[in-house]
Amino acid sequence: MGTTSKARRRLRAPAAFMVAIAVASVAALAGVSAWAQAPAVAPAKQRYVQGSWVNLRDAAQSQARVVAQVPANTVLQQLTERDGWCAVLYAGDARLGPPLAEPLQAHVACNLLADQPLTLAQAGKDAARAFWVAPSANRMRAYGNALPRPAALQLPALVQSHTLRMPVLYPQRPEWEAAKKLMRGGVLLRPEQEIDRGRPVNPLDDVKLARAVDHIPAVAPLAAPPTLPAIAPSYFRSHTGVALLHEAEADGIAAVAGSRIAVEPTTAPYGSFNRHSGPEIEFVTGFWDVGGADLAFAPALTLYAITHQGLVGARTLGRRYWDISNADHYCGGHYPGKGFDDPRNDETTAVRGYAKVSESADVLARLVLPGKLPPDAVKVKTRRYATSWMQPADPPIRDKPTRKHTAVTVHEIDLDRDGVADILRIDTPSPGGMSFEPIFEWRWYLNISGQWFRAGHWVDQECT
Repeated sequence: MGTTSKARRRLRAPAAFMVAIAVASVAALAGVSAWAQAPAVAPAKQRYVQGSWVNLRDAAQSQARVVAQVPANTVLQQLTERDGWCAVLYAGDARLGPPLAEPLQAHVACNLLADQPLTLAQAGKDAARAFWVAPSANRMRAYGNALPRPAALQLPALVQSHTLRMPVLYPQRPEWEAAKKLMRGGVLLRPEQEIDRGRPVNPLDDVKLARAVDHIPAVAPLAAPPTLPAIAPSYFRSHTGVALLHEAEADGIAAVAGSRIAVEPTTAPYGSFNRHSGPEIEFVTGFWDVGGADLAFAPALTLYAITHQGLVGARTLGRRYWDISNADHYCGGHYPGKGFDDPRNDETTAVRGYAKVSESADVLARLVLPGKLPPDAVKVKTRRYATSWMQPADPPIRDKPTRKHTAVTVHEIDLDRDGVADILRIDTPSPGGMSFEPIFEWRWYLNISGQWFRAGHWVDQECT
C-alpha cells in the first residue's frame, strides 16, 4: 500500500505542474497581465455590448489602437476586469459577416457591457441602438436620419450651396456601411416587435361628425346611432396572426408574412429647394447617403383583397420602390399614421385560383397572413346610417343652397362565415372645404380573440 501511495503522489505532481502551465498559457494568450492571474482561472463570462458602435482596443487605454468595432448586443467573452476595463474575446458577429477564424483578444470599457442583451424598449429613442437591437427597414431609415450631419450638409446651408436636384454627398461611416450591408442581405423580423395595436377599443368612440367651422356647415346628427355586430373569438386569435396594409408599414407586413425584408439603395440623395414663393417644400431625399431604394421581400408577399361583394383577390409582391423622399405631406388622401400604400397591379403578380380584382375595384380591406386565406367568398354586411348637410349656393354650380345626403357606413367582414365579424371598417363623411361634396375618413378594426383593436386610419382631402 505504501508503495502504491508514493507512486500516486509522483503521478500527481507532474499533473499539477501541467495544469499550472496551462493556466499561465491561457492568461498569456488572452493578454492578461500578472495582476489578473489567480491560482484558479474563472471561466469566461458572456457579456453583451450596450453601445451602438463600440471600439475594441488592443490595450486597456482610451487611446489604444482600435482592432474592431462592434454593434449593440454583440456577444463578448469577458476574461478579466480592472480599473474600468474588461479584457474580452470576440469571435465575430453574424450581422457583420462570418465568424472570425480565431477569437480576437481585445479590451473594452466595462461600462459598455451588460449581462443581458438590450431590448427595443431599453434602446428607446436612440435610433442607432434600436437598429442594431432589431434591424429593419424603418429602423434603418431612422438610423440614417439620426446620424450627425456636418453643418455644410444641413438644410439651411444646402439651400444656399446647392441647386435644385443637385446631389448631396455624405461622408462614409463604418457603422453605416455595416448597416447597409446587413439590410442588403435581408433580415427576418419578429411580428411581436413590429405590431402594436394598443388596448381594446369601442369603434363607435371614433365616429365623430364634423361641426360647423367658418364657412363649412355642420353635419346633421344621425337619425339612429350606429350599432356594432356581436363579437366573440373567431378568425384571429393573436395580434401576430394578421396585418392590414392600412395599419402597418413594410416591416410589419413582412414580419407577419414571415418574409425577409431587404433594402437595396438605388440613388444618392438630392435636394429639392424652394427658390420662390410657390407651394414647394424644401427637403433632401432619403436618409444619410441613401437617396432612393427598393424594398425586396423573400419569399414574395401575398396580399389579399376583400371587396364589397365578398370576393377574395390575391397578388404577390416581391419588390417595390420605397418612397423615402422626406417631403412633408402636402394634400390628398393619406394615412395619418402607419400604412402600406396599395401596390399597383403592374408591381404585383396575380395568384391563380383567386378572384380577379381590378385596380378600380371597391376594396374594403387588404391584408397579409402567416398562412393562406381560402379563396372562397367571405361574407360582407354593410349598414348605413343617414346624415346630411347644407351645401351653400355657389353659382353656376348651385344657384341656391342644397341639402347633401350621405351616410356613415359600417362594413362587417366575416372571413370564415361563422356569423362573427373579423374585420370592421367604418366610413365617416364630412363636407369638402371647397365643393362641400362628401369626403371620408376610413377606420379599420380587427377582432383579436373577441375584442376590437384599431387597425388603420385613412383620411381624404380636397386639394386645389
